[in-house]
Amino acid sequence: MKAKVLTRINALLALLLSVLGFNGCFFRVKYGVDPNPGPIAEYGCPHAQFEVTGVVTDEHNAPLENVEIIVKEMGNTDTPREYLQKVYTDEQGTYLYTSDYLFPMDSMDIIATDTAGIYQEDSVRVKVDYDRSGVAPEDHWNAGVGIVYQDFQLKKK
Repeated sequence: MKAKVLTRINALLALLLSVLGFNGCFFRVKYGVDPNPGPIAEYGCPHAQFEVTGVVTDEHNAPLENVEIIVKEMGNTDTPREYLQKVYTDEQGTYLYTSDYLFPMDSMDIIATDTAGIYQEDSVRVKVDYDRSGVAPEDHWNAGVGIVYQDFQLKKK
């Protein structure tokens, strides 16, 4: 007797959960018309493009060439997740790091190291600002372009 009651309760709960679960499958119609109000069902992964740029100079504001720039992404914690690609400064001391569609991050560490060994290494943690002006309003996953401008002035060892 007890088993029959539990079986019926389980069947009712399964029916109730399946009906409620289908409510999350309704999609919003283009142009803001929503005949079935409810949660938006989205598939994908949050992503963003990144642009990190700046100038590396010495104590006399002379540009430094071939300085290694390493960008370390930071999440919601202070623990770095991984190293991103290294870039090097050109003859004007400028560097540009771009990356397409990485998981959005709150901040990043940027490390400048002189490959000649004449200048001291310098690093800084910066907050990432996102520009969503080129993102369609219905694109909830795209954080836009994360832009960071960071200059370095390296001191001799």
